[in-house]
Amino acid sequence: MFNSPRPAQRYGGNTTTGFGGSFVDDNPLAGSAYDGLDPWSAAPSPSQTPAPGSATSIFSSVIADATVPSVYNRAFAAVDPGNTGETSVNALSKVLATSSLPASTIDKIVNLVSSKPRVSKLEFFVALALVSLAQSGKDVSIEQVAALSSQNELPEPTLNLDSLQPTLSTFAAPIPNYRQDSTATIRSPAPQYAADDPWDTSNRHVAAPPNMSGFDSSGSRGVGTTLTGTGLPKDWWTKQRSVNVTIQGQQGFILNRYTVYQISTEGGPSVVRRYSEFVFLWDCLYRRYPFRLFPALPPKRIGPDEYFLEQRRRGLARSLNYVLNHPIIKDDGVLSVFLTEISFEEWRKHTSVSLDEESASKRIERAEEMGIPSDLEDKITIIRRRVNPLIEQWQRICILSEKIIKRREAAAGDLSRLTNTVRAVIEVNDPCWRGDECELSSGVRTGLEQIAIHCQRHSEISENRTRTLLDTTLEALKTQRDLYIAVRDLFIRHDRLSLDQVERLKKRVETNSLKLEGIKAAQKDGWQDEA
Repeated sequence: MFNSPRPAQRYGGNTTTGFGGSFVDDNPLAGSAYDGLDPWSAAPSPSQTPAPGSATSIFSSVIADATVPSVYNRAFAAVDPGNTGETSVNALSKVLATSSLPASTIDKIVNLVSSKPRVSKLEFFVALALVSLAQSGKDVSIEQVAALSSQNELPEPTLNLDSLQPTLSTFAAPIPNYRQDSTATIRSPAPQYAADDPWDTSNRHVAAPPNMSGFDSSGSRGVGTTLTGTGLPKDWWTKQRSVNVTIQGQQGFILNRYTVYQISTEGGPSVVRRYSEFVFLWDCLYRRYPFRLFPALPPKRIGPDEYFLEQRRRGLARSLNYVLNHPIIKDDGVLSVFLTEISFEEWRKHTSVSLDEESASKRIERAEEMGIPSDLEDKITIIRRRVNPLIEQWQRICILSEKIIKRREAAAGDLSRLTNTVRAVIEVNDPCWRGDECELSSGVRTGLEQIAIHCQRHSEISENRTRTLLDTTLEALKTQRDLYIAVRDLFIRHDRLSLDQVERLKKRVETNSLKLEGIKAAQKDGWQDEA
């Protein structure tokens, strides 16, 4: 009787140790879709191996299409100001603490819904439904929430959100500055550079020239240049612009659903873009600036999961920030429209976009040609030999750094669970079994309360450090990796586009001449039209 197997829970639950989603039980690093792979390759990215009873699919079926009470969204917005779609275990515990439920009940609810250091929006909503069930004295189970959801009667919990203390685990990203005017027909402007740029001595203009044609007022192509200087403006690192990219949600029908991204810049309206519009922008930039260095877009995948979408969002943000701070590309007209036009699709329908390469409007002076090092090919050969090993090593750096950060994030989540468990212990031991005031029990209780306070504070600090490392240090490392990948892609474009096309054209002319002679010799009906 005692050794008979227990029935499995329908909606998942605690791990074998009963401690929820401890990183000792669930490997937080198993979900890296990019381990050992080139995330920017043309090959389709493999899907992650889903965990049995994936939390996303489980809680999607629990909530289904039920109407969510407004307090659910208000509570989640209080702990997710950056609109990332997730929050920490510590933030969830703080929200549940405003319900005046016993610490043991809060600990049970957190362990029921959370199996990772971060809590998704659906998991958060299920936790609030469980809180409402506990407040009304009903059975606290996910099956009960699913039954109420199927009747479109999700319970509304009583929460004191006004007493909620701000958490250190979530913070909104700053939104910096970019906007530029454009004209109806967008052309690649004649490159004009800062005084200390090695390719130009003229003053840089911020706005695009009125004609946008690539010619100056005298009709000459381009402007004079020089080889002196560093190539970057003075104190350029203090003038970096940035753009914020967030996932707004899914749109479209079942067979044609796509992810929508919101792009926010200071001084301009927030615009909504889909991935295909990023692809259109990058196609224009590649055609206009084939020999400029800038990173490729992150890949696309059919049926992406949440992890892949988040990685792609970060990749889009890195790529967009790179071109936004490129000394030449940042003044491109199409890029300006992409960042400011409300309906980019409508703009594309009514605007002709010139894809002329920048070399068509740039004049290379004799001084530039004379300044090219005599051993340039040898230097390029050395770089070519080094770039692939560097990409491989930087990829490993990014993967190992992400694993280290994920371990810290998992440890912070376990500290939050430890806090809830210690508070549950305090409740169980209060009052003392002797029935009267017990100095020993009071001292133990005070000590446990201090441990709980320390664990919660340590958890908040760890989460703060983890999110900072994810959003700054790790992104900076991936930016460096993307730069080496961009160098490799630049060499590939150069090899493809710099070939002498004369021989190819000669062969095409010869082939077409032979076809024409064959048509004339056969003289079939309508051969004149075919010729």
